[in-house]
Amino acid sequence: MRACHVVNGAFVRNEIAARRLSLTPPEPTPLAWLAAKWANFLLGLLLSLLALPFLIALAPLLLFQLRRQETRDPEICPRPDSALLRELQGLEDHDVTNQYTAFGSAKPGAFRRALITLVFAVIQFTARHIFTRGYLARVQTIHFARWVFIDDKRRVLFTSNYDGGHQAYMDDFINKAAWGLNVAFSSGVGWPHTDWLLLRGARREHHFKYFQRRHQLPTQVWYKAYPGLTLTDLERNARIRQGLERDLSDTEALAWLKLL
Repeated sequence: MRACHVVNGAFVRNEIAARRLSLTPPEPTPLAWLAAKWANFLLGLLLSLLALPFLIALAPLLLFQLRRQETRDPEICPRPDSALLRELQGLEDHDVTNQYTAFGSAKPGAFRRALITLVFAVIQFTARHIFTRGYLARVQTIHFARWVFIDDKRRVLFTSNYDGGHQAYMDDFINKAAWGLNVAFSSGVGWPHTDWLLLRGARREHHFKYFQRRHQLPTQVWYKAYPGLTLTDLERNARIRQGLERDLSDTEALAWLKLL
């Protein structure tokens, strides 16, 4: 059986070499894109180094102001309307991937505006330079996510595409990155009460789930580049292609054929 696997792998490679089976070459990365990425990285690093001494010096005041507002901000997390919930659920689970679109108001005041601006800048930087392998923190089901300011930063629109069902998507975040949800969304009006920005909040499961459903918008049209494929499928397909493009040892060929 093992010899057969190796022969099959060699047969496929021979078909490619004989041009009877071809692979579309990947598009080269534009130089302008690479230049813009490195410029963004260096600029972000420079601004971070310049801001660090001021943030350290102001840390006690900033933490005091954060905690003061956390204890006073209203929490608005009633159970969502059942008719709206049925409408949202009716738009879901027509493919292996779903969409999520939410819209809400940012908490007023200069402190919250500065905080949410800083948070989104950090998200933009880390998504562009750190979380570039198809996952966010430990969550590996997200195809796309974006935050957009509206009305002079008074409101925020969030959109995302993800694998699996809505309930599993939210549970994944609660279990693996609740602190990240708090950082990104706790400046929204009505968010479940947090402690020191990172704690509680999204970990209060029912409050969080009520909040996110109440701010969700029905979305009839959205884009997916690879219908019917999850991120796991895309990663497996990439590994299959890599196996076709290079010589494999017997052990590697056996592992490669198990991907088919």
